[in-house]
Amino acid sequence: MTAAELAATGLSETEHSRQLRRALIASTVGTTIEWYDFLLYGQVTGLVFGKLFFPQSDPLVGVLQAFAVFFVGFLGRPIGAAIFGHWGDRIGRKATLIATLLVTGVATMAVGLVPSYESIGIWGAVLLVIIRLIQGIGVGGEWGGSVLLAMEWARTNKNRGLLAAWPQFGGPAGLFLANLAVLFFSWWSGDQFLVWGWRIPFLLSIVMVGIGLWIRLGITETPVFQKVLDEERVERVPVLEVLKC
Repeated sequence: MTAAELAATGLSETEHSRQLRRALIASTVGTTIEWYDFLLYGQVTGLVFGKLFFPQSDPLVGVLQAFAVFFVGFLGRPIGAAIFGHWGDRIGRKATLIATLLVTGVATMAVGLVPSYESIGIWGAVLLVIIRLIQGIGVGGEWGGSVLLAMEWARTNKNRGLLAAWPQFGGPAGLFLANLAVLFFSWWSGDQFLVWGWRIPFLLSIVMVGIGLWIRLGITETPVFQKVLDEERVERVPVLEVLKC
């Protein structure tokens, strides 16, 4: 971003640096939370879901059925990328990233509330499929949006790649937290892990979402998208413009 472009945003050098730091923190923390939500499901699937939601099947088949539900989240990711990519180019990066955080976080908390097969039969598995699809849609929108948020605050092309790389840290960080949560609560709940202990890491997601939401509400729209708004260049169907290029 040149000095002229920086001046056009109405931000001083100091304010721009502050907003850049907040954007990096918001995008990195956000992706960490999202991947915690997404990958926690995978950790618990092999340990719990086959036994609780597919007990009528052979144990091995039950685990495979549980992982089939896990796979549904990956089907949702390109759908989320398309939906939130469209609205990110229509209403802004900040608003859509708040939406992806809420979508994934609420869906993850909902997993912790799903009754088992013993309570509602096969409908528990049906609910898991729906929730997992919603999770995938949220993560699909989050991933590209967080990278874009960090990248569009870069001053110059020189450090744009480095800034865009920071949100990628959320993947391993989220996996680490998911493993840590399962390890701790399986130890803490002991033989009650299959009864209620597995639910706590999912329910705690709403606390993490609250932290991420607080951080994201404190950032402003990126200078790149704000310039598009100021120049009234928002496209009705952004993907069509991309295809024309």
